[in-house]
Amino acid sequence: MLKNSNFDNEFKLYYQPQYRTSDNKLVGMEALLRWIHPEEGFISPADFIPIAEETGIIFSLGEWVINQAMCQAKAWNQKYNMDLQVGINISPLQIENSDFVNRIRQKIHDEDIKPEWIDIEITEGVAMSSQVSMEEIFSGLANIGISISIDDFGTGYSSLSYIKRFDIDRLKIAKELIDNIAEDKNTLLIVKAIIMMARGMGLKTIAEGVEDSNQLEILKVLECDEIQGYIFGRPVPPEIFELEHIEKTIHSSN
Repeated sequence: MLKNSNFDNEFKLYYQPQYRTSDNKLVGMEALLRWIHPEEGFISPADFIPIAEETGIIFSLGEWVINQAMCQAKAWNQKYNMDLQVGINISPLQIENSDFVNRIRQKIHDEDIKPEWIDIEITEGVAMSSQVSMEEIFSGLANIGISISIDDFGTGYSSLSYIKRFDIDRLKIAKELIDNIAEDKNTLLIVKAIIMMARGMGLKTIAEGVEDSNQLEILKVLECDEIQGYIFGRPVPPEIFELEHIEKTIHSSN
């Protein structure tokens, strides 16, 4: 089904908002890939991404995602005179393609997109285990002016020493940690340590999967920079995101 799929007809990017903790202002969104098959209906990314990687389709599908997300960010930022940043998840196979940084640079140039509108999200596991030099890739992206986030931080390797080596901008604290932050003192201490360490290293922190007001209040006290989760909004199609988040932000600031 993947081999026969029409990307433009079957795939769609949904967007989940990211808000700044200090003033509840919309600062960006994560682009999340959805597959709605004409006969099978919704197919979970957990099911199709591994197959896309196995078959090599991830290269063309990944390119499609990057193009869609970049163009959407540009459209919104120009229409509303904003500087929203879109987070784009990148597969390890895409990164290990030796031309990855140059392809991104070329796209930004061709589409006339501000590099600061783009945030490349790479999981902690990929950063640690990739076969290519991640230092070179991160430096190359940083030189373009693109932001880099380490996704799902705090549950995998958690070897903090590697962060010093990499030219990154933001740690995305994993949902598994946020889930237990109000009930488990040890989890709370881990999240607090991540935020303090990040601040000391000049990195931003964003908490993923924030779902209730207790979690939000704790993260505000800990001075986590940004929030992503159901408390502010679920992933939604672009037209709904524009209505519920961008226009709402514009109206509230006027």
